[in-house]
Amino acid sequence: MRISHLLLILSFSFLFRPLMSETPTSISDVQIIDTSTNKNVSWKEILEKMDQNEILIWGEEHDDSDGHMAQLEFLKKFLDFYPTALSLEMLEKDQQAILDEYSRGFISEKQMLSSIPHWKNFTTDYLPLVKQAKESYVPIVCANPPRRYVNAVARKGLIAYSEFSEDAYRYLPSAYTLGIYQSDSYLAKLRAMFQEEHTSPAKQPMSPESMILAQYMWDQGMAESVSRESYKSGRKVFHINGRFHSDEGGGVAHRLKQMGHKVLVLSVFPEGKEENQKFQKLADFVILTKRR
Repeated sequence: MRISHLLLILSFSFLFRPLMSETPTSISDVQIIDTSTNKNVSWKEILEKMDQNEILIWGEEHDDSDGHMAQLEFLKKFLDFYPTALSLEMLEKDQQAILDEYSRGFISEKQMLSSIPHWKNFTTDYLPLVKQAKESYVPIVCANPPRRYVNAVARKGLIAYSEFSEDAYRYLPSAYTLGIYQSDSYLAKLRAMFQEEHTSPAKQPMSPESMILAQYMWDQGMAESVSRESYKSGRKVFHINGRFHSDEGGGVAHRLKQMGHKVLVLSVFPEGKEENQKFQKLADFVILTKRR
């Protein structure tokens, strides 16, 4: 652990430690499983484990409404306990200046929303997180590379990098980094997913290998955003992505660990969606929401 991180953790742990005993057993109607013991636990155990970690990854199902409610409630507890930065897959790096203007009060929520493209469920499921971060004076990290560049790599492979402008490179991981931190199991998972031929919106065929590189671009881009914030601010980073990016130690989780970070991974999904015997492989903690 870096010295700056250690000093921050020691000082804030001392100030906020009494809050631990006040953490309720259950914030939302969810089941929390410590996969190392296969036992049901409370949010308290996750907060305690973060003493030894720099980054928490919340791997979500994007359409899990109960998961989103639990996410917001746990973020509030996390903010009470640790100096935090909020990082979101759902925001792209070229939107950072606009989010910074919003978080500092220079522009209104309406102006912010009208200035960025956003997911259809952004206002219902992710804007509450952003508003909470703003109210708590917490940095908001737009973690993802812009989709238009990732789509170009999915269509053309690495040759797309030769066509990007100098301005585009500010938002992208370097091409050589895409293959550095890959894991064999994650690669096999991606090959199985992309084995059938796909076409772009323009009906151009996309090769499985190019689509894998595009996935690596998402993962590496997010990992670099999270890592940069961790070093810059010394805060714990609460990063949210789709659980495909972090389940089974793949994607973003694997890359951050290879980059030297200590990472705690949560996998959050409706009960019955995964077999119990798989939980230990998925994440450090599994959080089960109600099945709809």
